[in-house]
Amino acid sequence: MKKIILLALFFIFFSYERVIAEKQLITNDHSFQITNDLKPLLNILKKKGFSIRFEFPPRKDVYGLFQVKSKTIWISPISFYQGISRQTILHEATHAAQSCPDGFLKPMDLKLTISPLVKKEIQRILLKDYNSNQFLIEKEAYFLQTQKNAVELLLKALEQRCN
Repeated sequence: MKKIILLALFFIFFSYERVIAEKQLITNDHSFQITNDLKPLLNILKKKGFSIRFEFPPRKDVYGLFQVKSKTIWISPISFYQGISRQTILHEATHAAQSCPDGFLKPMDLKLTISPLVKKEIQRILLKDYNSNQFLIEKEAYFLQTQKNAVELLLKALEQRCN
């Protein structure tokens, strides 16, 4: 019984901490730290008609979200707080590029190499968090976000694929 109470208190504490962090991110006029190398990517996304919102996505428990119909990318403030904003931006920008030219998410068939350890972790995430019909597009987005030249690859893909 003591273990259950202790686990419940532990859960409540960390849930409370997350709510506090979220409120601080919302209420503090928080300027998000976008590295200079990501700025051309964000600019071309806007130029190609995508909207980028640095706010909580309309779906709970995600760091980022791309909505094909509205061509909107959400990047959660929590991703900045947790130090994964770069990966989140790259991941969602990949989905934007995948949506071109016809508004349907399709893999771009990029030939990307990653370490076996990272590949195994991505496969675990795919199996745990996604439906099988999403595997190819999500796998490509996860693979691309690990590339050192991800920004250049996305700039090229957006320029070629999105009118």
